[in-house]
Amino acid sequence: MTTTRIRQSPAVPAVLVGGGTALGLLLGLFGPGLARGLTALIERTPFPVHGLVEQLGQIDQVWSLPVLGGAGLLGGIFLAVAAAGEAPRLEVARDHLEHRQEDRETWVERSETAVAFRDRKDLVLLGSDGALRARLDVTDLPWSTVRTALTGDGWPLRDADPYDADFQPWADGRPGFTPEEHALLRERREERKDKAARRRADAALAAAGVVVRERDDRLQVRRVRGHRPSGDANPEGARGADR
Repeated sequence: MTTTRIRQSPAVPAVLVGGGTALGLLLGLFGPGLARGLTALIERTPFPVHGLVEQLGQIDQVWSLPVLGGAGLLGGIFLAVAAAGEAPRLEVARDHLEHRQEDRETWVERSETAVAFRDRKDLVLLGSDGALRARLDVTDLPWSTVRTALTGDGWPLRDADPYDADFQPWADGRPGFTPEEHALLRERREERKDKAARRRADAALAAAGVVVRERDDRLQVRRVRGHRPSGDANPEGARGADR
């Protein structure tokens, strides 16, 4: 059985390293002169000259180019290493796919997936009842490669969410949700920048038969068809795949 392994494009670290170095060289080339000009302007005002600006203006270009260029190179390398460490990795096979990112690993069976589509930065996988099977970050992966791998192995990839019309804007206290679900949705809204907290809330909501997404800085929700609200929003019931 063949497996397609998809990684971050090599162009990403190259751009970060090259961009950092170029920025450092530009600062080394023009920075001292600009700092001296800025110092001259500030000295005509009652405001004091910032020490960093004054020090930069005193650096000779013979030193500013290698020093700032080297600093830019090191900064670019640091960013490239950090980006590589945070970038997702995806393996696609005919019977399953595996997603890895930082310390998380997610396994999804093809037999449990009825619909797959891209939702902004994520690859979303749904079950036959429309319930959320997995939401996988593919931000830094070349989507054309992901698409080719999925379609080539027979995954049910669509261009859009077939349940798009079922979503409604969520408001705290809106009828149709239990107090536990409202609490999870509040957590999802408040922790939207915390990936780990967002994943936990999504898993708990999926266990309760609620699918959530973000549009225009608001949460939108839909109830899985045939799944009635209950007082039990225990995330242990979710068919999670993180391990």
